[in-house]
Amino acid sequence: MSRPKRTSESPSEPSSPLDAPLCVWIFLAGALVYAYWYFSAAMPWPPPEPGQTPYLPTRGQLLTDGLLLLPEILRNWFGSDAPLGLFDRLGVVLMAAAMLLFSYALGEFLLFRLKLLRWLGQVDGIALRLASGLMLLSWATCVLGQFGLLQYPLAFFVVLAIMFFALAIGWKKHLFDRQKEASRAEPAQPRDAESWAWLLAAAPLVLFIVGVSLLPPYEYDVVEYHLQVPKQWYEAGQITVLPENIYSGMPMGAEMWALLPMVFQPWEMEWYYGALTGKLVMGLFTLLTAGLLYGAGQRLAGKWGARAAAICAISVPALIYQSGTGLVDGVWAFYTLAAVYPVLMVLGREADEENPLPLIGLAILSGLFAGMAFSVKYPALLMAVLPVFGLWIYAVKTDWKTLGCYVAAVTLIVSPWLVKNMIATGNPVYPLAGNVFPTDIRSEAQITQWNQAHAVPQNAQGNRYSLPQLLSGFWKFFGRSDWAGLTIVPLAIAALWLAPRRLSIPLASLLAVCWLVWWGLSHRLDRFLVPAIPLGCLLAGLGAQRLAESVPGRFALRVWLGWGLLTAFVLANMTLSIKLDPRIFVALESVQASHTPEAIKFLNEQAAPEDVVLATGDAALFYLRPKVLYHTCFDEAPLKPLVAMTAEQRQAWLAEQNVRWVYVHWGEIERFRSPGNYGFPAYVTRELFEEMVSQGILEPSGFQLGNPEKPAVVIYRVRPANAP
Repeated sequence: MSRPKRTSESPSEPSSPLDAPLCVWIFLAGALVYAYWYFSAAMPWPPPEPGQTPYLPTRGQLLTDGLLLLPEILRNWFGSDAPLGLFDRLGVVLMAAAMLLFSYALGEFLLFRLKLLRWLGQVDGIALRLASGLMLLSWATCVLGQFGLLQYPLAFFVVLAIMFFALAIGWKKHLFDRQKEASRAEPAQPRDAESWAWLLAAAPLVLFIVGVSLLPPYEYDVVEYHLQVPKQWYEAGQITVLPENIYSGMPMGAEMWALLPMVFQPWEMEWYYGALTGKLVMGLFTLLTAGLLYGAGQRLAGKWGARAAAICAISVPALIYQSGTGLVDGVWAFYTLAAVYPVLMVLGREADEENPLPLIGLAILSGLFAGMAFSVKYPALLMAVLPVFGLWIYAVKTDWKTLGCYVAAVTLIVSPWLVKNMIATGNPVYPLAGNVFPTDIRSEAQITQWNQAHAVPQNAQGNRYSLPQLLSGFWKFFGRSDWAGLTIVPLAIAALWLAPRRLSIPLASLLAVCWLVWWGLSHRLDRFLVPAIPLGCLLAGLGAQRLAESVPGRFALRVWLGWGLLTAFVLANMTLSIKLDPRIFVALESVQASHTPEAIKFLNEQAAPEDVVLATGDAALFYLRPKVLYHTCFDEAPLKPLVAMTAEQRQAWLAEQNVRWVYVHWGEIERFRSPGNYGFPAYVTRELFEEMVSQGILEPSGFQLGNPEKPAVVIYRVRPANAP
């Protein structure tokens, strides 16, 4: 494998820090100014109890407090008076390990088929093998699930085995050839002491990332749809658009890693342990991103570029938060980087007619990864698929075969999700673009509700694109976002002046596209900026490599990157601010119980296995075990038919649906109906339930929360039709 040789050593290095090159002094000055600005940012904190003084910390105060309270931070890992557990994670870890090993093999075979294996290094090769295999598993699960095979593990076994052996044809000969080449090659150089030192410095964060990835979910979006929808698909036996959950129309490529182990889990509550397995796999993408950045940095820049890019990634609290909560933005961030990497390999390599790069294979791999990003979140179309296609046009000009392979690969990976939506709703990108497709199954009011909830936000004057909003979005991109990392921005800015233009300009252009799409077209949630983070890390690595050409530059990098690791570790453990559960050594059952709302605990204990719960208000029902009829705020409530019925018809309808319990969360309903929120069906009223109580249809179960006169949560029991 040929690699451009870079060196961090220079024959005429300065003999003292005062002899540092001008670029190092400029970087140091800029980094210190940036650090002052970064640590002055106000951070979230819970409101005080009545009579207490509010605590409004800056990022710098959180860091200081965290360092002073470091022993307490570490005690949080073991919980407070909670049983400890490690072996209770063993089944989840083994299932995830089996998935990763199978994915690695599939990825090896795919890269062999694309003739790319010899062009990859050790670390980036491992990352791309895993990513390729996981992509194929996701795609296969989606296709088989749409054919209604989720309750047939044998069908999955047969299809995955066919895929395995079909891709493996011819690989055995390649393995022997590669072993012969390895025996003739020079032995690999061992890692130097500094590399081991950086691994040791990163170890606490790596342990924390893996630990929180293993914990049961609690973040609202995760228990409302990221894991709730796969659970429902598994129980129904088929992947389709669920009328009660609009988010089931979204592409869910990452969630397939939770659905697939549900099919094969041997334990009771297979949906729960399958979801934990998928959450662990998704959480590991922060480390996978760091691995790919290390390999890409090594190839495109050098040793220090690799170190800096990887350390920048795991030093971003936002990525750690993604791992701990089960959100999927970190997954499509990885696949965006993976889609960009092949074209950067083309742009960063000098022309070599005797040993040309396999453009077709690189374009197919790039397209597959871009399609996978799109299969995780729709915005990847504008942030990954189209911008990367633009880079390919820039790289290969009118090589239509290469460009066509990229487009075909994207289409192959994305098409199952679009076809599913087209069949079920008449809109391939459901629930987006409802006004564009007249066949969309929703009413005009529902389409308008969705569009308004996800529109570019307005300020108090009704403006969406004012100068203050522009500046706020700009500063957020550069580090004012609550959980931005410390290290990236100064190094990335240095790269714009110091790194090769053929690499820095494409990366800067992609970052600009990400920001423009986020600020100009989205509802500006911070997590929609997460896909820009790996691109910024790689750009930062390019800048770090140039700074590392002198002794003072390397010293400055050691201090800066070490400071970033320490800051990320402390901020990620400030639980009351980041809202990340740190109890990585507490028994899973105890953690799950603490995240299960009291109303759901009550229903799990009281409802019989055959009972059905009718729920409204609360859609985050992942932990609810009985069968449930529910809806999100964007969907019609299942109880809508009851509104116009007589008492006898209501009783008959509930009996027909086998509804034995009615769960109403007025707190959530009022939150959705508050100004500026998403809205909620107007026909769900307290009077409706009071009327059914007076008609003898419902009776209080004894469970309610909040003001007894106007409870925030109430559970009713459905009276039998023949009850006196």
